[in-house]
Amino acid sequence: MTTLAKDLPNLQLSLGVDDLANLAVTPWFSYIVNLVECPLPTIPERPHLKTERLILRPILPSDLDAFCELRKIPECQNQSKTRGRADESREETKQALEALNREEQNHWYFGVFLQATGELIGEAGLPDCVATATSNTGWPEAEFLLKPRFWRQGYGTEAFNALVDSWWGLPRERRRHQLITPLVPGIEPGAEVPEGLVFQWEAHNVRASGFFAKVLAQAPAAAEGTFESRDMRDGRQGEIVRWAGTLIGNPRS
Repeated sequence: MTTLAKDLPNLQLSLGVDDLANLAVTPWFSYIVNLVECPLPTIPERPHLKTERLILRPILPSDLDAFCELRKIPECQNQSKTRGRADESREETKQALEALNREEQNHWYFGVFLQATGELIGEAGLPDCVATATSNTGWPEAEFLLKPRFWRQGYGTEAFNALVDSWWGLPRERRRHQLITPLVPGIEPGAEVPEGLVFQWEAHNVRASGFFAKVLAQAPAAAEGTFESRDMRDGRQGEIVRWAGTLIGNPRS
């Protein structure tokens, strides 16, 4: 079994805001990668992922009330890499839900529901897994957000395992894909590179650091480190934010 970690050395990266800005204007080279096959399954075709206590399934228009409750919790939503704040209105959440259903071909994203009660307690997935327009590296990035009253009870680990297993289980196809060069040192453009998946969080978030250290303990890490960037999230534009992250390889490659 080949993994990214076995094909590349474990990289320790630390990039400042100027380093990242320079990378943004440096040509990203394309490589041959086994990536998820497109088109992705449609919302009705997507699986309901069952764990011991949870069901992960697509968030539907009928879930709007529960989704509004989830999206208005700052302690949860402030940690989102793509949004960075709680929604300000029901209409904003409604538009986000409509986008999830309309733009199904660019995400692998699920609601996290309790089996026992049906309560929506979180959201998890890859919000930008095909175009990767919001990615700093070129690899898809995952996020996991739970209501605070469900923290430190093993729900996050259950959701993580189910989500990541489902992602690796999707069919793959070989195609060209652009990546930043520091993640593929010594690899010539156009060469084959094993597939990766990124987990990223704000470096000061001790809770997230502990969570990802736990769930990624058995994963083959290909790169770990920190970097700084100018925040592009609504209400935080221009702030310097320091991120931590880990890149893992596909264990099924």
